[in-house]
Amino acid sequence: MKKKLLVFLIFQLIIVSIVFLNYRELELTPYINVSFFVGGLLVFIGLLIYVVSNGFFDIFTMSMRKVFTFKRNLVDTESMRSPSELLDFPYVPFFQLGGSILLCMGVALLFYFV
Repeated sequence: MKKKLLVFLIFQLIIVSIVFLNYRELELTPYINVSFFVGGLLVFIGLLIYVVSNGFFDIFTMSMRKVFTFKRNLVDTESMRSPSELLDFPYVPFFQLGGSILLCMGVALLFYFV
């Protein structure tokens, strides 16, 4: 739990530094914009890892390897690892971190409209 909180605070510090470097002042609207992009990027990376690690592209990559190789190299291509075997790290931390950043963005958005 401490590690996740530390990573969350580091990302908040990165977001605030990006806001300060791009806009030269710390306001609510740029914070909302930057945190949306950072949180959305983390959720997108988590979704991409989820889709690839569950074997969605395995059949596609194996068929493309068979189509674009010569018959004498076909044994080598069948022994290659599939994309789902290459991505074996968890995707849940990306969802949690991106979701918490998007939640902070939502709270900031509520403060902006109220």
